[in-house]
Amino acid sequence: MALKNFVWRVDAGASRITDLKTNAVSFGDGYEQVSSFGINNARVSWSVTKTAYKAEIDAIYDFLIEHKGVTPFYVTIAGQTKSYRTDGSIGTPHQSGDVWQLSFNLKQVFIP
Repeated sequence: MALKNFVWRVDAGASRITDLKTNAVSFGDGYEQVSSFGINNARVSWSVTKTAYKAEIDAIYDFLIEHKGVTPFYVTIAGQTKSYRTDGSIGTPHQSGDVWQLSFNLKQVFIP
């Protein structure tokens, strides 16, 4: 399956969160042993917004809905291209006139 590219730029100020998955075992003497949970234990997610005219917002919204939060796609953020999927809700508040804003979360996906 060939992944599509998210071709739009998002607004500056996108927020990156890195979630580190680990296993930890604590012993009675205070010693704790920690190991990586899987080979890809650092997963990046982004909270992003895009402010643009309604036609562009609608095109991005259609792209995200087409993927249904399940199918991953490539996104370039901060100069790095990785595979992501949408995670959670997609918001489209009206700003003024023909200007709208789109907000959504991206969760990194590791493709075998």
